[in-house]
Amino acid sequence: MLEDALMIVAILLAAVFGGLFVAMKEKDAQSRDENMRLKEQLKQAYKLEAAARMASGAAHDFNNMLSGICGAAECLKQRLSEDAKLNRYCEIILSGCEQASHLARQMTRLSIRQDEHFEPMDLRSSLEDSLKLLEHGLGKHIKIVRKFETKVLPVNLSAEHLQSLILNLGFNSRDAMGEKGKITVGLRQVSLTEDDMSNYLIRTKVGDFAEVSFADNGTGISPENIKRIFDPFFTTKKEGMGNGLGLSEVYGAVSAAGGTIRVVNLKKGVCFYILFPIVPQKIEVKKTKKKSQKLALRILVADDDALQRALAHEILTSAGCDVKTADCVATAEAICSGTFKPDVLMADVVLPDGDGGKIYEKLKKKNKKIMAVFLSGGAPSEKVEKILNKDKRTTFLEKPCRAEQVLEKLQFLLAKM
Repeated sequence: MLEDALMIVAILLAAVFGGLFVAMKEKDAQSRDENMRLKEQLKQAYKLEAAARMASGAAHDFNNMLSGICGAAECLKQRLSEDAKLNRYCEIILSGCEQASHLARQMTRLSIRQDEHFEPMDLRSSLEDSLKLLEHGLGKHIKIVRKFETKVLPVNLSAEHLQSLILNLGFNSRDAMGEKGKITVGLRQVSLTEDDMSNYLIRTKVGDFAEVSFADNGTGISPENIKRIFDPFFTTKKEGMGNGLGLSEVYGAVSAAGGTIRVVNLKKGVCFYILFPIVPQKIEVKKTKKKSQKLALRILVADDDALQRALAHEILTSAGCDVKTADCVATAEAICSGTFKPDVLMADVVLPDGDGGKIYEKLKKKNKKIMAVFLSGGAPSEKVEKILNKDKRTTFLEKPCRAEQVLEKLQFLLAKM
């Protein structure tokens, strides 16, 4: 009897310890999988950071040079308005500048920071605007099918980054489908739990998300390439057909917005699932004042590039502004110590003896209503970024920029006052 009881106890203990062993083994396997996933996320982040650091400095100087070329071509175009042939040459120069600038922007967007400030926007309406632009680029032989939820889904993202994201995905799909095909774009609200994280490439906070699904019926992505598609400069396209920055830019924009992404091969084609955190802020439609043809503003331009100072002077005086120029912080301060009291400061972020933020802070003490447009061939400095986030009388313009963009920024500031 005792032996039977001991046998039963032994069997029960063996079953318990066996269960514990299996559970520990499964937990250990899960832990290893989780560590591998975290290592892959960290590896991807390091790749993007390294590429962004490499590209950032070069893009800044490149955009500064392009800004001078672009501005000179615009001024030349105005002088040659009656000569159609020479005017056409100016358009070719400007078109080339825009294409080169787009490549530079792709490189700088790899380093979008998560602390970058975006106004909440309705993803549904902005997504529709981006898809209309994509339709024009793809042509009538590729159909875009929309499957949207009707409710407003507010997210922290800029319209520019969403537009770039959609265009990059769309042109990739076009290359995979050929001349004909179908793209299905979905939008819905989903909830993400800790258990769901293993399916996504970027670790983020759990909660409610706006999910954009972007599926095509192309050739799909091979298993050996699907892990590399977000690597900077990785491309499977023929030489001269792509630079390998498109999907890296998508990854950077999603990460900066606090979202996440996953890629799934379908029976035919591939689907990108992109999630953006839903924010509680209400979407407000801002009304802007009607633009005037002429601007009666006193403007101080601070830039260490002589060509860009001359071009800014030309553009702004033609718009009716009283303009003074400075090549450094010290010269700007000297100008403002006299009778010239600027309404607007247009300053390069980086100057030989400081930055545009330093000039603005000093002018702000004398005139609390002063406005500022900060310009740079790269991202704003940390100091200027703080000013932009804090002060509604300031804005940022990326070089190179066209004359109409400069004037639009000034109108934008005036409309906010």
